[in-house]
Amino acid sequence: MGPSFNEQFDQLGEWRKGFANQLAQFRSWLGEHELLDAAVQEHLHRLEAQLLDDKVCVAFVAEFSRGKSELINAIFFADYGRRIMPASAGRTTMCPTELGYDPQVPHCLRLLPIETRLQMQGLAEWRLKPERWVEVPLQVGDADQISRALEKVAQVRKVSVDDARAMGFWHDDMPDDNPSLDAQGMVEVPLWRHAIINLPHPLLKQGLVILDTPGLNAVGAEPELTVNLIPQAHAVVFILGADTGVTRSDLSIWREHLAAASQGADARLVVLNKIDTLWDELRTPAQVQAEIARQCEQTARTLELDTD
Repeated sequence: MGPSFNEQFDQLGEWRKGFANQLAQFRSWLGEHELLDAAVQEHLHRLEAQLLDDKVCVAFVAEFSRGKSELINAIFFADYGRRIMPASAGRTTMCPTELGYDPQVPHCLRLLPIETRLQMQGLAEWRLKPERWVEVPLQVGDADQISRALEKVAQVRKVSVDDARAMGFWHDDMPDDNPSLDAQGMVEVPLWRHAIINLPHPLLKQGLVILDTPGLNAVGAEPELTVNLIPQAHAVVFILGADTGVTRSDLSIWREHLAAASQGADARLVVLNKIDTLWDELRTPAQVQAEIARQCEQTARTLELDTD
């Protein structure tokens, strides 16, 4: 059996440390031999900065109710003994969320108001304006406080159809995909455009960044996701539910945003989640495994992928 993901990431961290030491030794050698001119020094500085800032981004993409948030909770927050990332049954409204760690930033949740979609700047430009983000402190070690704070990611607000259209949540040419109107003719949209969680998890401290993208409407409404964040991720994990298979909205996400998102097929992983929904007291374990295998084969055929 090969090394686990944690072990591989530890190896990556050790390689970075070793490479940083080699750069330092090379700089010292150049200085001793009077070869360290301004151009070489600038190049070495850029290499060191790139090494420090280098991140491995993994995008988790799924339609609603595929168990994506529960999966992220299980991977990163099992030690807390409770849910940390908000997860609830049904069609939840939630903004895209980044989970990472920057030692230069306090442990916090940063939230970008949804109204910024009405302005011309892209998400990359808003990152350079920290004063426009709402910052919520996170108390590491206090699971209840962190969980309550992260519930803000799922906050919503009501807007008019015109505002929803301007924000990208309402499309006159796709009425079936539009959110439902309330009794006053208002539309429910996320309160926040983007969320960034800064926590010192061991994997995150080594440079892993998780991008959590909730649902087709959220992906389609934020051009930054489809143009920059998802295509530039080092890996995309597309999560499906064993209880639903590949639905029409799943297929839309795959074909429109993921099938051509990466040139390397190895960077796109499809996960069949919630296999516990297939467990049945009236079926034997062998029958359940056969059903899971059938689901995998059918999913691979629909998405035109190898079964593995």
